[in-house]
Amino acid sequence: MPRILTLLLLLAFTATLSGQIVLTDAYFPVAGDTLRYNTTEEVSTVVLLDPGADRQWDFGTLSAGAEADQVVTAVAGDPRFTNASLSIEVDSATVGLFQVTPDAYSLIGIRGSLDVLPGYTFEAPVSPARPERRAPLSYQDNFDLNTTITLTVATDSLPTSAREQFGNVLNGVDSIRIISRSAREDVVDAYGTLTLNGQTYAVLRERRTEVLNNRIEIKIGALPYTDVTSLVAPQVPEFSEFFGLQPPQTTYYFWSDTEKEAIATVAVDEDGNPEGITYIRSDATSSVGDPFLHQARIHLYPNPASRFATIELEGLDAGTYTLRVVNVLGRQVATQQFFPTGFSARVDLDVSRLPRGTYLYSITNERGRTLTTQRLLVGG
Repeated sequence: MPRILTLLLLLAFTATLSGQIVLTDAYFPVAGDTLRYNTTEEVSTVVLLDPGADRQWDFGTLSAGAEADQVVTAVAGDPRFTNASLSIEVDSATVGLFQVTPDAYSLIGIRGSLDVLPGYTFEAPVSPARPERRAPLSYQDNFDLNTTITLTVATDSLPTSAREQFGNVLNGVDSIRIISRSAREDVVDAYGTLTLNGQTYAVLRERRTEVLNNRIEIKIGALPYTDVTSLVAPQVPEFSEFFGLQPPQTTYYFWSDTEKEAIATVAVDEDGNPEGITYIRSDATSSVGDPFLHQARIHLYPNPASRFATIELEGLDAGTYTLRVVNVLGRQVATQQFFPTGFSARVDLDVSRLPRGTYLYSITNERGRTLTTQRLLVGG
């Protein structure tokens, strides 16, 4: 009897693990994607909840304070970053260079400009490669990461405006080296569903806590580089907070296997309170050749449903579409393909065999792009 009980417990535990959300490299951006984000500091509806399984977050309806489009471009034969295969416009002044492998999407270099060096375009390698996304990724995964970004600048290549920032500190200096050392802990501490602006996503939540130590070194003649952080910082008060050991910064990432954007990225203060959020825009990722998916109109009824749930769609392009239904653990419980007639389609989904509860249904086109992910209630 004890053996049978042990076996049953092991089977139940294995079933629970297999139902958890596991991210594959499907959420890695590819060349031709444009990642579309909104940002806002209005975070009164953003409640993070405690770590754990089967969480249900609802961030309500957010109003964008700003928009950002990040274009993903193929890279081949970059002379400085030879292992880079993609680049992304991080912002108007910075481009990130990325190395992509089956198990990691990693930052290996940065090209752009800094406020601390006005008028100067820099190229800084990241060593070792800094994973921004990993696969497979699942609940309770954790990683420790130490990386260094090094920017070396010959002083005679600096514009006058940049040299003036440092006053007399650079007299006789041949080169400057700015080093940013990062110690980062990544923990996948929760999974569940996240509802945001009327869309619901099955997500993993990854908590990243990072500590930066930014130093400045100078080289004179044949002497080795010397750390002058404590001398330079008082000379450049407007940038003094940038130098030295920084306080820990914690950020929460909500990832979904159906979207290339992070569904939400929430920065918190030292007390763990949200202070800003970047989130997926409703028109989602677009790739070269993809239709504008937000033009489709989708209506589900009844919801809750007990026998059949009917989904009506309008504004579709021709092609093959797939309806998938998953439970709150991310396990697929139903799938159905359909083809629009003209620009519309109707799908009658049999839910009579599904246990009462909350599910998510998603609709994707033949290119794998998601039109919608919404909540479906069974047992009404």
